[in-house]
Amino acid sequence: MEEDINEKNTGHRVTAKEIPPGSEILEESKDLSDQRKWPQIIFLIGLVVVIVMSFVQFPYYAYAPGSVNALTERVAISGTETFLPEGEILFTTVSQDSEVNGWEFLQGTFDESILLINENVILGERDRSEVRAFNLELMRSSKMTAVAVALQHLGYEPYLATGVGMIEVQGPAEGLLTTNDVITAIATDDTIDSTDWIELNTSEDLISKLQTYFPGDTVVFRVESVTGANQHQIPIVLGSRPDNPDAAFLGISVQTRIEDAPNMPFSVHFDTGVVGGNSAGLALTLSVLDLVTPGELTGGLRVATTGTISLNGDVGPIGGIVQKTITARRSGVDLFIVPTIEYQEAIKYAKGLNVVGVDTLDQALNALAEAGGNALNLSLSNN
Repeated sequence: MEEDINEKNTGHRVTAKEIPPGSEILEESKDLSDQRKWPQIIFLIGLVVVIVMSFVQFPYYAYAPGSVNALTERVAISGTETFLPEGEILFTTVSQDSEVNGWEFLQGTFDESILLINENVILGERDRSEVRAFNLELMRSSKMTAVAVALQHLGYEPYLATGVGMIEVQGPAEGLLTTNDVITAIATDDTIDSTDWIELNTSEDLISKLQTYFPGDTVVFRVESVTGANQHQIPIVLGSRPDNPDAAFLGISVQTRIEDAPNMPFSVHFDTGVVGGNSAGLALTLSVLDLVTPGELTGGLRVATTGTISLNGDVGPIGGIVQKTITARRSGVDLFIVPTIEYQEAIKYAKGLNVVGVDTLDQALNALAEAGGNALNLSLSNN
């Protein structure tokens, strides 16, 4: 029985008898060869994808849940008695990856616990080393502020206002004052050899006094360098404010010069390692208060916190609240204190974790008191 085979393009009808001997084997070998090539092609394509995804860096920072860090072992206090608590104040961190490959970018795209931010948003005009240095400087400043706030809460004034510094000089003051100058007093008249002076300790003092002058008036300032050297007097003719021609204009952006007050009851050193940023401010303040006062600030609980702290005790927002909430939850802490502005976002990921939002140090202490701590009755043991 003959088998019919239609051959393309020729229209010639052939029979199996007309096929040269061995043709079937050649065709079968070709098909098998093609079949063997496809796995190799797929493997090569997969290998290229793996290489690209593993080694090509994407222009993003990835922020993932980090860790909670006990502060008791990181705070060294001298000058006063300290009290090791049963509970613990912990600060939360996020894990930052500044070298995101394709796999990490893909994971961050679908994993809600990972936050991807374009590197241009993070870096701006700085390079990566400058950003790291900036974050470490934020932490250093946060430590100083935290100690000051703790001292203020205990009834001490850790800083002295000693004059008015300048962060910008323009207009009438340009060429007469510099950012290396500090104004310490203003003369009661417009003569350079005046013997009557009014001390100017804060920027508010200067602003208040200038409001008594008019454009065209001459004022005489006593000025010194930021180090306190080179005291001298400078007369300046006031101009007019650009937005209000009837108001006197000196042309400086001011900031109060502050110095450490002497005879503070204790000093503090924090060991925060390579952790940068200022979001541990509240935790640092609470930890200092916990260690220098008797009793249990936390009521024996493990309390994680996040939030910046300002000199007046305000608690400010931070970055990575989602990642920090997940970190606190996974760590099994008893209470998580966050800035009020980020409370709603935090409770979305709390899943049973007790979260409290606060705007000030006093509110944080109230939350700890409600949790069973002695946070409303803090004082040094020698007071």
